[in-house]
Amino acid sequence: MDQSVRLVRVMTGCQFTLGDTALEIARLRTHGGNMSLGEEDQPGVEGLLRLFAEAIGLSFHTVRTYRWVAARWPKDQRQDGVSFEVHRILASAPDAYELIQHPPVDERTRETRWSGDAAKLAAGWPTATPVSVAEKVEAIRDLAQDEQVAALVACDLLHQPEVAFWAMRDPQARELVNQAQFDQAELVEDGEGEDWWDESNAVEEEEGVVDPVAIVRGFHRAMEFTDLIGVCQGFVAGASRLVPKLRGREFSESQLSLVLRHLEKIRATADWIETAVSTGKVDLDEALAELVRGQ
Repeated sequence: MDQSVRLVRVMTGCQFTLGDTALEIARLRTHGGNMSLGEEDQPGVEGLLRLFAEAIGLSFHTVRTYRWVAARWPKDQRQDGVSFEVHRILASAPDAYELIQHPPVDERTRETRWSGDAAKLAAGWPTATPVSVAEKVEAIRDLAQDEQVAALVACDLLHQPEVAFWAMRDPQARELVNQAQFDQAELVEDGEGEDWWDESNAVEEEEGVVDPVAIVRGFHRAMEFTDLIGVCQGFVAGASRLVPKLRGREFSESQLSLVLRHLEKIRATADWIETAVSTGKVDLDEALAELVRGQ
């Protein structure tokens, strides 16, 4: 482990050195106080960086990223022992220089240090992987706001004996389950019972024999539905956290153009999803396929 840590330090030093070299080749201008990733406003810069990248065997995107991070972190602000990746993630965070000096406590090891996920969380990125129990519970709640999704997840988890045992130790959960059993019994007696599981988890049964293929198919459909809801809610949740932080930010023309292109893809993809769930047709027309592929 110690050797791996040393290797990461060496790699971080190399990445910053390459970034500094790229900065010497072409200085990076600022826009509204923020470093710009665009190169179009600087004639000849992209060509110089591409020649440099080709000469050292790296991609233009990698060299451009090294250059941007090196510009965002002057040598006197770089933190020894903190990886280049963490510097990259925190580069766009407000008060980054102050923030990086106060690493959080690792929930698993109880050590005070930066990790990629901790940096994403501190920078407000919506893609940080939940670490603590509270974070994981909150992530599950975000994905299970839809009642049908929550019911599918609850049923799946309660199929695990240990989970069911611990869940029933909660007085309120036990009371609600008992009440639900009485309510279900009354619905059956009145002939008004409705299968909420719907066709997504339907099990075909003939002469008292359950078809295992139908069971697997039902679970797959339920998982696909849950994944689709998760993708939609994940995007909404991420945008809700990120967009308010853009207040007062100024973007270069190239950055604005890039955002608009991605928004166009998002709108086209949303239309595709709506068509698929409404009609069952999942084929992409040629124009939409090219747009999603980025052509």
